[in-house]
Amino acid sequence: MRRRALLSTTGAMLAGLAGCLSGDEPTDGTDTTNGTDTPSDPTDTSQPAESPAEVSLLSYQPAVVQLATDSIHVNDDDGGYLFLSVDASAADEPAGRDEFTFVHGDEAYSPVEPGKSQLWRQYHEDDSYGDGNESGWLLFELPEVVTGDDVRVGWPGGEWRPGEPLRSRLAAEYPELSMSFTVPEKVPQGDHPTVTLTVQNEGDVDARFVAGLNRVGPRIAYTPVTDASFVVPAGASETWDHTGGFDTTPLGDDELGDGLHDVTYHLDSILGQESRQVRYVASDD
Repeated sequence: MRRRALLSTTGAMLAGLAGCLSGDEPTDGTDTTNGTDTPSDPTDTSQPAESPAEVSLLSYQPAVVQLATDSIHVNDDDGGYLFLSVDASAADEPAGRDEFTFVHGDEAYSPVEPGKSQLWRQYHEDDSYGDGNESGWLLFELPEVVTGDDVRVGWPGGEWRPGEPLRSRLAAEYPELSMSFTVPEKVPQGDHPTVTLTVQNEGDVDARFVAGLNRVGPRIAYTPVTDASFVVPAGASETWDHTGGFDTTPLGDDELGDGLHDVTYHLDSILGQESRQVRYVASDD
């Protein structure tokens, strides 16, 4: 069953979405297993196996944020995406990317080739594992539901097994979520609007919410802003916000308070697409 058929959103979608709306750094925790500040999934309790490589969980999510020509969008299908952190810098001969395999039952999956996925997280720097990088992330594209006790990632000389919290998420269908997407209708000249997302998890299993945020204006045709990626605990809600930092000087006095919107935010998430408009006004309005 496709996720977007299961999910609901609050707030009406504005008509006439512009640009090419059709994806991710986790921001919800720190893994200090290897003595570094690596973003991680707080539900993971697994430990890396004794091997020439240290492996830990970065995130398990229902979609990835991908980069298009002038926007970012969510690639949402019926699968799941598992990001792992790999550090093989202590190995004499680090295993190649294609030597890692995700296995459950009789099924086996190889890592996604980073160059083919156009991930937003690669836009500024490609910190994926392999191709000369002895540490970095691996991405596995998996079925929506992965069951069985014999779930593992193996490579020459070692293996990694997920902890019970992650196994529970792998084995469950994605829960029903609802979302509120808000942006101020007007802001004083020189200020920047704050985008706020509040996501409610109606299910009985934790779930990661994923979205890509784009902006039109001031006098910008279309540009990526940032991604949102955070875990929403079962039966609870989480709030995420972003205050944009962009140049507002192109706005002339004749454009302030003219009743026309100056900025439009387009959100593409696992819950669908929504837009919000902002008007700039003189500071004394």
